[in-house]
Amino acid sequence: MVLIHYKKTEFNQFLHETTNETNIEQVIADLVEINNLRIVLDRLAVSVEDLATHGVMKPEELRGLSDAETWNSAMELYPPEKKQQWNFKPQVKPGQRYNEDKTAYRYGIILGEETTNTMINAANQAKEVISKKNVENKVVLKVEVLKEQVNLLRGAVMIGYPGYHGLPEWEPARLILENQFDFTDREFDIGDYLDIKNATLWWAGKELLRGKLLKEYTGKNEKTKIIVKLQKAGSGAPVREPAIDQETHKKMLAYYYKKQEEQKKLEDDDEDQYMNSAWANPKMLKNQLHGVNSDIAWKVGKK
Repeated sequence: MVLIHYKKTEFNQFLHETTNETNIEQVIADLVEINNLRIVLDRLAVSVEDLATHGVMKPEELRGLSDAETWNSAMELYPPEKKQQWNFKPQVKPGQRYNEDKTAYRYGIILGEETTNTMINAANQAKEVISKKNVENKVVLKVEVLKEQVNLLRGAVMIGYPGYHGLPEWEPARLILENQFDFTDREFDIGDYLDIKNATLWWAGKELLRGKLLKEYTGKNEKTKIIVKLQKAGSGAPVREPAIDQETHKKMLAYYYKKQEEQKKLEDDDEDQYMNSAWANPKMLKNQLHGVNSDIAWKVGKK
């Protein structure tokens, strides 16, 4: 199997396996699907964790408003059809808890500890599946695994909010699970959401053209490993990766700064260092004529 290391950025990377006989168009389709599922899973995991930690999200008009007076002023301008459900601050019911959201984006009313732990654990597990550490551990990412994690998160949400009951239509977790969240034309830390029809595949500064087989570029060796990138059609070749990663670059800068400071200190010391030299001693000639070693120290003691 050919090992494909997809790496767009330090955080946007994963491993994929295929054969040399695979058509480039299929390789692009597979990589785009995995890339997009990673983005969906990342957003869903973050949303589920936020939901478990700080409760449901406020309507857009009320987000960021924590002061009661400001809240009431905003509610006066709120659409009448939505006031019926969201015209008051939700009260903590039996089995619920309050955990203030300091950003004031969420109400802060959360479910019981067991339910929230289930949701948070599912979110953390999903993050592990799409972590860049899997590349270091040589774990190949598969579509089936990603879809399974989405279903596990769906199940965790259903435990706390059966049938999405209690979740407003603007809640991100609900939007994603109902395929209503628009991922296009948005920037995500983990990568860009891609269109299969508008994606091109690049390896070693060369575009791998659709309609050709992978072996036409990599050869017949099935144990080949290549590092590829996906680009939007018409955007040209991807930017070359830096010779060193960001962490190594920071360490190098720190090392050179330390050496520079040491060199500066040595230069300052050299200016008066000669004063400690034997040839700079004004009594050296006299001591030599009398046969006295300048290193001899005399100590006066009591008789």
